[in-house]
Amino acid sequence: MGKKNHVQSNVSAPKTESLGIDELLVLGTEGDEENYYAVHRRYFTDEKSCCPACGSTRTRCSKVVQRSFKDIIGSEPNFRIINLHFYQRYLRCDSCGSSVFPEPIDFGEKSFRYTHRLADKLAEGTFSYSYKKVCEKYGVPASTASVGAIMRRQISCREAQLRQLQSPETVCIIETLFYGELHPVILATWNGRTYCLDILKDTSESTYIQSLKALNSAAVSSVYIDPSDSLGAAITSALPLAVPMVTDECIRRYARASMEKAIDVKGKRLSLREKKDRLLLHGKHLSDTELVEQITRALSARPELKAVYDCYQSLLDLLEVDWTYEDLAEWSAGISPEIHEFADLQDVIEIYETEIRSFVTNIHRTPEEYNSSAKAVCDAIEAMPHCIFDVFRARCLLTSEHDNIADHGKILRLGI
Repeated sequence: MGKKNHVQSNVSAPKTESLGIDELLVLGTEGDEENYYAVHRRYFTDEKSCCPACGSTRTRCSKVVQRSFKDIIGSEPNFRIINLHFYQRYLRCDSCGSSVFPEPIDFGEKSFRYTHRLADKLAEGTFSYSYKKVCEKYGVPASTASVGAIMRRQISCREAQLRQLQSPETVCIIETLFYGELHPVILATWNGRTYCLDILKDTSESTYIQSLKALNSAAVSSVYIDPSDSLGAAITSALPLAVPMVTDECIRRYARASMEKAIDVKGKRLSLREKKDRLLLHGKHLSDTELVEQITRALSARPELKAVYDCYQSLLDLLEVDWTYEDLAEWSAGISPEIHEFADLQDVIEIYETEIRSFVTNIHRTPEEYNSSAKAVCDAIEAMPHCIFDVFRARCLLTSEHDNIADHGKILRLGI
């Protein structure tokens, strides 16, 4: 099919107006409201597309390819989904003899089956709901292969609107598990408040370095870390002046994970309602005597679980007082060889002695606001429905307003 196959008299003014894409002219197919056949406005002009290789306008049509898109017409709730068939010309440059290239368009992407405006509708909905439900609403196929491409355009648009980040004094990195994959959450503390800055795709050293180098290394004095070789190496490279620390919050989180494993394995059919929630509480602060008695009775029938529970409670007691690294090492050494649930935490205490000592010396105890925020982030991620990483990150970071601060007349972003 060549350029001469269509003449300007074939253009349907009503359907062109109904489509509402400025760069397209719709050909007359009256009576068919589901299929729109269109050409670019320059099709009937002498305008030449520039060669992307050399910039020359000595280009000519080599072939025409029909591309099909799903598109949306009208506003909600009275929208219609149509099939947009676009006759796209492929051009050859006579100046440089470069390979054939497609004429440029703005309403859709190469090898993409949705127009930008429909893709944006799908992306906007997917920020809040499952991609499958959003596709059902608009009556289009829900292909998992397309969700990433659809979301990345809207994510880029939203990220471009974010202000420059204010580098904090303290950066906090927590590695969270999301459907079997570890994703580091980057937090920061500022004037007693905790902010979420970013969520990373993986825990590789290169990913950490790329993220941390976006911060002002001179401003960051300390980094709360999760035990990780790649993270340690990244901090040395990207934030050489910052002091890495393993906090009491991290130790509690590791202990809580150990206790959860014990409940899952040794607490099956335990005669205690909401057993996981209740056994993870700090028993010292339980004022409900009836609940305390229920826990005592339930554990009396499970001596192995009770042994783990007692170790867990003794650690929580220790972290509430003016503890030292020696106190923590003594607690670790006192765990019975028959109790294996705390093995990961024991390794952390032994291997990350320097980082724990730095925390005890400089901070000693993280504020309750930070502890609550860190737990809330972990709980929220655990409760999120499964989705690809791009959607997961966007839902966490790009659906809420970021706090800002004025600094020397410039507005900077603090985070969420």
